[in-house]
Amino acid sequence: MGLFGGKSRNQAPIGRDERLAQVEEENRALKSRLEETRELVRHLDEDRDLLLGAVERLRPGQSPRELGQALMEVCFKPLGLACFYVALADWDRDQLEFVLYHEGGRVRQHPSRRLSDRAGLSERVLSSRRAIYIRTMEEGQASGSLLTAAEQATGLIPHSWYGVPLGLGVRPTGLVSFQSFQTDAFSESRRRVMDALAALMSACMSPQETLQRP
Repeated sequence: MGLFGGKSRNQAPIGRDERLAQVEEENRALKSRLEETRELVRHLDEDRDLLLGAVERLRPGQSPRELGQALMEVCFKPLGLACFYVALADWDRDQLEFVLYHEGGRVRQHPSRRLSDRAGLSERVLSSRRAIYIRTMEEGQASGSLLTAAEQATGLIPHSWYGVPLGLGVRPTGLVSFQSFQTDAFSESRRRVMDALAALMSACMSPQETLQRP
């Protein structure tokens, strides 16, 4: 305070510094929101391309293995998958048959098993008739995840697992499984895209085709 009650000459620069700091903070916040918007648009573009690619590649009349192969080629890299498989449920024969199983960089033969044993996550998806999302390897182990021979041999085990049933009704015709080495890899929006991909594949499968053996 000056001799006659006036403001100190130092106060004006201090006020300008505070305002400048405020403007800089607002600018950083605006840049952050802009980057978030760009990232959202990028993901939306990727999701659109995934769905359009699946619509172009999947056709009625293809066998379940052919449909699975086409879907895998469309989504494997964009979704950052470590493993992908399609399994069909033969409820009359009490069999779960893996018509396509891709892991470790190649397609592998995976043995069928009895549905009634309810031995793994696939059977949980089929019995509950709903999609199941596993976010971590520990959660998967606690939920009954079974290690494949390749996983046991290499120790490379996916952390995220998302299984979606194929078909409606009391007895789904099978399921599609998407897996990643990353923990909690699939956001809610990405899981909705996976649901749509599985629904498209299911729509392309006729009842006669689901009973064909690979």
